[in-house]
Amino acid sequence: MPRFVFPQIIPEFLVFRQSLVNSKVMPAVVKILNPTLNFQVADMKDVPVIDVKKTVVEPFVEDNVKLSKIDEKCFEVARSFDMHPLLLHIADDKQKKIDGRLENAFAVWKDEAQERFEKLKANEEELNRIFIDLYGLNDELTPEVADKDVSVRRADEERDIKSLLSYFVGLVFGRYSLDVPGLAYAGGDWSNDKYQSFVPNKDNLLLLNDDRYFDDERDIMNRFKSFLAITFGDKHIQENMDYIARIIGKKVDNSEQAIRKHFVDDFFKDHKKGYQNRPIYWEFSSGEQAGFKALMYLHRYDEGELAMIRTDYLYPLQSRYEEYIERLEQWVQDESVAKTKKQLEKNLKHVTQQLKELKQYDSILRHVADERIKLDLDDGVLVNYDKLQDESRILTKL
Repeated sequence: MPRFVFPQIIPEFLVFRQSLVNSKVMPAVVKILNPTLNFQVADMKDVPVIDVKKTVVEPFVEDNVKLSKIDEKCFEVARSFDMHPLLLHIADDKQKKIDGRLENAFAVWKDEAQERFEKLKANEEELNRIFIDLYGLNDELTPEVADKDVSVRRADEERDIKSLLSYFVGLVFGRYSLDVPGLAYAGGDWSNDKYQSFVPNKDNLLLLNDDRYFDDERDIMNRFKSFLAITFGDKHIQENMDYIARIIGKKVDNSEQAIRKHFVDDFFKDHKKGYQNRPIYWEFSSGEQAGFKALMYLHRYDEGELAMIRTDYLYPLQSRYEEYIERLEQWVQDESVAKTKKQLEKNLKHVTQQLKELKQYDSILRHVADERIKLDLDDGVLVNYDKLQDESRILTKL
């Protein structure tokens, strides 16, 4: 008959108890100890642990911990996040498999994630088998673990490509760096030395225009192409953009417009969801026409931010709209093909509405900018978001 001990007074049983708690045996034990739903933390001290050498389970537990930590480091919202997994092997001996193609990088990551998934699942099933045998529950339980219950993640093409776009935004703002693992900047003193491969934007702003109005760092696709060139090389920029556009599924004329449309329409929604409605990148928005839409990184905000936005971004964009409207009006006048003329008129109407919306937004933004609102990171996202919003709706609603 097995000898039971009380693990709360024997430290060497800590690993055993941790693995027992995460096994299929634990629910059966809990049901015996307390058949009600009122199972308290204190009840854990009554869980009997069979006196068995810890070496029986320790290798599996340690392997599972290691696998889980590796998995966690690959996802942006984790504290231990280092670098996006699609970029991890560009410079090492697996580069030949990638060859500058993002699709190949995903294939390498997919194989890695699947191998980790299968290994963790096998370890958990072996631990279940050990505990089921020890507790004599072979007639009641089976060791198999359902895929949905495995704690590490498999690769997911759409999720992982969209997360790469999020990582890119982090690079633009300096939150991350291609040269420094993990967080490069989350408040405090800024150091340019951390950014050699990909230099963040000088200003804490990234415009989300639905068309190309600038040929510098103010345009998000200009920056994105630079990012692809630096990480995967100049040779495959278009091929990699085509792949991204296909995965994110935007139906527009070309890949660049598809990716641009994702940033304009979907990025902030995905970001809010990923950060549980506590976004670190905030979206300025003038309204439904997206006359003015831009991202800002919370940790780089200062009280002069809004004034800078008006002078360096909003007014130049207004000028570009006015120039584009003049060209569209001329094109409409000169066009003789009915179908093309109709499309030009549609574009003209849209840009005209955007210009009107932008001008209305400027008066609202000016009011808030004059207040020079200060934020305190210790107050948390929601308090600061409401403070900057100032009942004026300059930001997209959470």
